[in-house]
Amino acid sequence: MLLSQSIYWTRRGRDIARTGGWFHKTTEQWTWETGLSAKEQRLARDVLKNLALIDECRMGVPPRVHFRLPLEQLGNRLSDRTAGVPHSVNWQDTAMVAKLLGPSVAYHRTLAGIGGGVHAGLMLSRALYRTRLQTTRKHDAWISNSAARWCEEIGLSRREHETARHDLVHIGVWEEALRGMPSRLVARISLDRLLSLLTGDAPAATQGPCCTAPPVCGEATGRFVQKGEIRMWESRIQILPFPPSQIGPFRHPTIYTKSTSELVQPQHARCEAHSASTVADGPDGGGGDLIFPSEMLSQERAAARQLLRDSGDQAQALLDELAGRLQANAVRSSPVGYLRGLIARAEAGTFLPELGPRIACERQQIQKVAEQRRTREAEERRQEIERATPEYQARVRSQREKLSQLRDDMKQRLATGRPP
Repeated sequence: MLLSQSIYWTRRGRDIARTGGWFHKTTEQWTWETGLSAKEQRLARDVLKNLALIDECRMGVPPRVHFRLPLEQLGNRLSDRTAGVPHSVNWQDTAMVAKLLGPSVAYHRTLAGIGGGVHAGLMLSRALYRTRLQTTRKHDAWISNSAARWCEEIGLSRREHETARHDLVHIGVWEEALRGMPSRLVARISLDRLLSLLTGDAPAATQGPCCTAPPVCGEATGRFVQKGEIRMWESRIQILPFPPSQIGPFRHPTIYTKSTSELVQPQHARCEAHSASTVADGPDGGGGDLIFPSEMLSQERAAARQLLRDSGDQAQALLDELAGRLQANAVRSSPVGYLRGLIARAEAGTFLPELGPRIACERQQIQKVAEQRRTREAEERRQEIERATPEYQARVRSQREKLSQLRDDMKQRLATGRPP
């Protein structure tokens, strides 16, 4: 992914000819364009540098990391893998470059944020393309789901393919079934669920899959479930002899992930907010906006508002305790029923928060990191504006002239044998 984007900027960059092939990208820009996290970027850059397929250099004032592709080395490697292409590659020849790189694969960066990673986003982008192609040809929306097919089309290994499938099933946009004689595994995209995630109308980003249409009678459907606290994925094939009348939303325990990097794109804040909690208008007397657990459905949140109407300042503490219980998979029945019990204990004066303070502390930490990010971005914008002023440019030129004069003076002293 990083190499493909580098090829694009090398061929399409506005100032590439002037800079000798060098281009500048920050970690945030790479993340926004490719969906790769900071750690994935470091690993990809290390691999490309070991293969001598990318050069890095710090240049400019202040010094910033710039990248360049060694086109001759890259052309030789691609020529070795493609028959009938000379080793001296002309990168201005569109037909030759297209033959070297092979067919293009559409990749929607937004789908990587929804699927939870680049592999899931790439797989979902390709599946969406094939679904649209099937629909245009008035064929069935089910597509082939073999690992060999995905490896051939988008280069995913079997392990990467399985992980991407798990992630897509977990968010409810991927449905699978065994069809035909002999049976083969096919899949389709839940377009309604995908649309709700794209528009932000989904109840929660980490909610389990919602089966919008019942499987065909007599077909086997594949579903992935989670068991207990160990959060282990296992595949289960079940035969449905008769189509069910209705399949409701399946509630999964939430998996919380943390990142030690502060290089987060502001554009991704919406997706992260959906995966952590849902903010809704607080009830009357609730002390402002309340933050509901992401596992609660919209109907459950509406009922919770009514129950918390008279809870006053304790409303958020009660919701935090409920969120902690849901995160620990300790709520076996309805979250609203559990919340009703917490409210009863609060009214009786016996409510003692156990897990809620940790939830509140994590939320405050997230808000603190977001505030630090906003402050850092404001400072970066201020510095960019300052660097664009004529006064700053004149000061930089003056400093460079002084350094050049000092360097020339040192050379003269060394040449004449005088001490510096």
